[in-house]
Amino acid sequence: MSEKPQLQWFGVRSLFFWGTRGDGMNIFEERICVFSGESFDEAFAKAEKEADVYADSIGALCHSWQEAYYQDGDALIDGYEVWSQLFEAKADLETFFQMRYAQFDYHRDDTGIPFRNAKELPEEK
Repeated sequence: MSEKPQLQWFGVRSLFFWGTRGDGMNIFEERICVFSGESFDEAFAKAEKEADVYADSIGALCHSWQEAYYQDGDALIDGYEVWSQLFEAKADLETFFQMRYAQFDYHRDDTGIPFRNAKELPEEK
């Protein structure tokens, strides 16, 4: 009797465009989910399908770029690293944080400014 192949786990990062607020501010989401498969191709295909279903469910657009990170095969437990990426910059920690994260931080809009869902916007040319 042959052994069943062991599943491999991958963290897959996807980027979504939610839409535009009435003040012209675009809303994006970076999302990382884990997927298993007997191969990278199988897990990545699951990730692509899930990202499309997720985007449709919220009326967002999913960027065609997705990036996968191989999980080392250990069981998922508290503190398990699902994503790690190195960056290079001639900046100190705080400056890098501001450039990478704080500059584009999302602030919930409770002003009543209309929001146009990504799928309601005219297509870019």
